[in-house]
Amino acid sequence: MKKLLLLLMIVPMIGFGQTSKEYFDKGYNYHKEGEYQLAIDNYTKAIRIDPNYAYAYINRGIVYRGIGRREDAIADYTSAIRIDPDDADTYYNRGNVYDDLDNYEDAIADYTRAIRIDPDYANAYLNRGNVYNDLENYEEAISDYTIAIRIDPDFASAYKNRGITKENAGLPYCSDYKKACDLGKEECCEWYSSDCR
Repeated sequence: MKKLLLLLMIVPMIGFGQTSKEYFDKGYNYHKEGEYQLAIDNYTKAIRIDPNYAYAYINRGIVYRGIGRREDAIADYTSAIRIDPDDADTYYNRGNVYDDLDNYEDAIADYTRAIRIDPDYANAYLNRGNVYNDLENYEEAISDYTIAIRIDPDFASAYKNRGITKENAGLPYCSDYKKACDLGKEECCEWYSSDCR
């Protein structure tokens, strides 16, 4: 009788019949609704059921970053990387958190790893370029933005950021602002009008 009573007490705590995927889906829906703690709780339940559920760690990491719990986000991305070391997006996401924390060395390392896994990862080149720009390593930044543009010729942010970096480096930048303007970056239209005409 005691065993049955104990089992009846445990079952409601683990969510009778619910799978890790069901908890993951609930977490995802709560996140979309802005219910961040409920999203975290459901991703955590998914992880308890399946400790190798990399996407549950990734999505919980996204929520943690969004609410400013960056160290928790890094821990979750690191767990996901241990499970699936070949997922470029996880390195990219962890690189973003390192960048948030001004941990530029680790951000560059993670963006570089994402690029090694997926050489056509334009956003990873963009963000690594942003870090190089912050470090005033303009040559590397311009190179990364140029590669991002080669991958995606309509990448407005890459043109904009390359223009900013060229301006910071004292290089001609107007053509980048013009292209970014043409691609919808309104601020670049103003910069082009005021600086380049």
